Amino acid sequence: MRELDQNIIARLRAMARQGDSVAMMFRELKTRLGSDSIVPLLEYTRSAFCLSLAEAKPIAALSRTGQRDIVDESLLNELVMPEIEKHRSEWDT
Repeated sequence: MRELDQNIIARLRAMARQGDSVAMMFRELKTRLGSDSIVPLLEYTRSAFCLSLAEAKPIAALSRTGQRDIVDESLLNELVMPEIEKHRSEWDT
């Protein structure tokens, strides 16, 4: 895995602390990384929130459009936010 920008990870964690949705964090990542590839988006999300690949998998599954847009934001939040919260003691220090 390549070196990840700690400023981006800190921004994602701040967004989670203030209650932003997973879709909002996903869009922030897309903007900052300037990429439509799912690999870096998953790497950052997993690293920021200590998620396993299985826990982050709905992000890939729900963004399978050509532009990597989220197709069901509420379902994404429903599936991934509990995983982020489950690991909160690991990332929110």
